Amino acid sequence: MVVAVVCGAGAAGLAAGATLRRAGAEVLVLERSDQVAASWRTRYPALRLNTPGWMSTQPGFRATKRQYGEYPTRDQWIEYLEDYAAHHQLDVRFNTAVQRIDRVDGQWQVHCDDSIVNAATVVMATGFDHDPYLPDWPGRESFTGDLIHASEYVDPTPYVGKDVLVVGPGVTGTELAFHVLEGGSARVRISSRTPPHFYQRKWLGIPMQIPGIVVNHLPLRMADQVSWSSERLIFGNLAPFGLPRPPVGTATQMETKGQAPACDDGFVTALKAGRITVVPAVEGFDDADILLADGSRIQADSVIAATGYTRGLGPVVGHLGVLDERDTPLAHGKAIPNAPGLYFAGYRTDLSGQMRLMKFDARSIAKAFTNAR
Repeated sequence: MVVAVVCGAGAAGLAAGATLRRAGAEVLVLERSDQVAASWRTRYPALRLNTPGWMSTQPGFRATKRQYGEYPTRDQWIEYLEDYAAHHQLDVRFNTAVQRIDRVDGQWQVHCDDSIVNAATVVMATGFDHDPYLPDWPGRESFTGDLIHASEYVDPTPYVGKDVLVVGPGVTGTELAFHVLEGGSARVRISSRTPPHFYQRKWLGIPMQIPGIVVNHLPLRMADQVSWSSERLIFGNLAPFGLPRPPVGTATQMETKGQAPACDDGFVTALKAGRITVVPAVEGFDDADILLADGSRIQADSVIAATGYTRGLGPVVGHLGVLDERDTPLAHGKAIPNAPGLYFAGYRTDLSGQMRLMKFDARSIAKAFTNAR
């Protein structure tokens, strides 16, 4: 019997595997694709981390600025994770998708496509952004323009000279709206149901995650107010440009919904200059028309749906009573009482950055494993 199985060979899974191996466990990492960092490989090449490399470093192997960049690009981060797996000599079984996990006779059975792996410890780390979510808008199939989920976006080339609507002004939506604008789109609009919060990678030379660490220790209401005051100071009042103050504060939004603020990389400046405009939420499609929440109709050549992802945990562990109503884990980096030896890593976020939390999850899991021996 393998002592520990880690499901997923992304940053969270590799970190959990490395720390468990250093704690003395025999570790097997199961990965549904044929390479580590699979989800990163499907993202657009221009993507980069919003946290500095030194804050994103996973346990036991530093991400140096010289080799991987200050804010690693997609390809630099993939290189780091490849190097990380090699450095820790992790045993990764590729092309092995985990279908279901069961508790049988005091141990875990991990059901894969064509095999079952038994283990005393299982770590679920299949990714925060596991399955693209595309709303089932009425009339979606009738739309005569081009409609894709943001996960399919590669570069702005197909949008040169086009009228583009991006749905969802979150982390991905604001970034893609600015990308296609700078890439030569004729017009860029962004559809907003709920206005986003914003932050910058750096302000006054300081990565914003550093004050975020301090703010995390404040009560939610106070953290919301501090975050909003900083946001207003940096970006000013965006209400005249179609993005009023969000109804829920930044810290509360991250705590209750797992939604991070958008990292501004030029979007706000373009918005204030009128180069990107905001329209109401999309309610449906009718041939060439896009139906908006205020009853109006607009047309666009292309629609990019930055409508988020689901965790994909329900079919695998939903029957175990370890998920909340949002299908997210009841605990992070520590065991759930009714599921001893089952852990989750990489499914939370806060103002200090998601990558930083992954290393804490990994260390907590390794500590729990050691204490249980």
